[in-house]
Amino acid sequence: MPKLMDKRAEDRFLAAYERAQSLNGTTDALSDLSRKAIDRFVQTGFPGRKNESWKYTNVTPVISRPYQVAGTGKATAKGIEALDAYVVVLVNGCFSPEQSSLDELPLGVSIESLSAVAEHDIVQTHLGSYADYAQEPFTALNTAFVKDGAVVTVAPGVTLDKPVHIIHVVSNDQPTLLQPRTLIHVADGASVQILHSTECADPVSLLINAVTEIRVGSSANVDYLDLQVGIPQMSRVTNLSVYQDANSKFHSSVFTFGGELVRNNLSILPDAENCESLLNGLFVARGRSHVDNNTLVDHAKPNCFSSEYYKGILDDRAIGVFNGKVLVREDAQLTNAYQTNRSIVLSDTARMYSKPALEIYADDVKCSHGATTGQLDKDGLFYLRSRGIREKEARRLMLTSFAGEIIEKAPIAALHGVLYDHVERMLR
Repeated sequence: MPKLMDKRAEDRFLAAYERAQSLNGTTDALSDLSRKAIDRFVQTGFPGRKNESWKYTNVTPVISRPYQVAGTGKATAKGIEALDAYVVVLVNGCFSPEQSSLDELPLGVSIESLSAVAEHDIVQTHLGSYADYAQEPFTALNTAFVKDGAVVTVAPGVTLDKPVHIIHVVSNDQPTLLQPRTLIHVADGASVQILHSTECADPVSLLINAVTEIRVGSSANVDYLDLQVGIPQMSRVTNLSVYQDANSKFHSSVFTFGGELVRNNLSILPDAENCESLLNGLFVARGRSHVDNNTLVDHAKPNCFSSEYYKGILDDRAIGVFNGKVLVREDAQLTNAYQTNRSIVLSDTARMYSKPALEIYADDVKCSHGATTGQLDKDGLFYLRSRGIREKEARRLMLTSFAGEIIEKAPIAALHGVLYDHVERMLR
């Protein structure tokens, strides 16, 4: 049973759900899914520390605050000047066509408001099919409140000439719960790059509970980049669920720069042969920031490849967590799967918890995992200082180089400079 404090928090979220239903309702096409999700949330409650995957992340202080559900807001998206992209803007989770730049989308590409296409076959078939609200309470909560969001569909064989940038703009003047929802359906042989980012107009306490579902069709290619630039008042739980069909490629890059409490859940299911899944991540945390990366690659079929590489830099009293799992099922022979987690701890009070894991039921596989956590290399620091570089600058160079290995793997090359700038800002 949930603790009393947790139960009070759950009751508040349930009451907010009932108020939202009475005031705004939800579309008929989504109401059944919404009700099933809230019923499941009531059964499970929020995750506690006894839940192994949440062992190092205590959500109670965050969920116990008196949030309001994000309503309509007015704010202007800034975007990223260095990036030429098709821009999709959502303000407080609601599609903003006047701020979006979609007039020149190629034939066969559709980006629409979830509320406008809720009855379409793709939404009815795929929304809620990959993000498991039965097992993940935050996904259940998001699904219960789902009303609007972004739906991206790419027709067979279509390759976009530039990325799709989905910007979530938050406008709030009091503690707010925002629950963005995104569905991306990439058909057979298609190719697309997706960037997700969030902009906060006001520095007020904020909980973002985001869910993104991606279907990668046969021989399709999806590059996905999640850029999280946090403020001390922002907490965030992100659930990314990906389904891969035969011969598909999926590349995820998650960059987290600050935030009060951040939990990134990634669940990848390569459910056919010859899939490739690449998961890369970098986080930089200072102050009392808490960043938790939790990944699952579920190899269900033979002849697939996956690789995970996550890095972290922690200072002050920050806490980092990497909890990665590779599951190789009995039928998934000839699987190649690799996990690596490396972190640098810059203070005596920062903490890093790393638990890469392999669960293997097939006998003809190549799998490995490893984790290292330590301080800056003293020999490397001495070498740079012996060349006349001051200690502060030498440390900055070494940390930037450490982060750069992940940045250079990011699939959208135009963002590399932006990512380096964020690292520099965090290191100052």
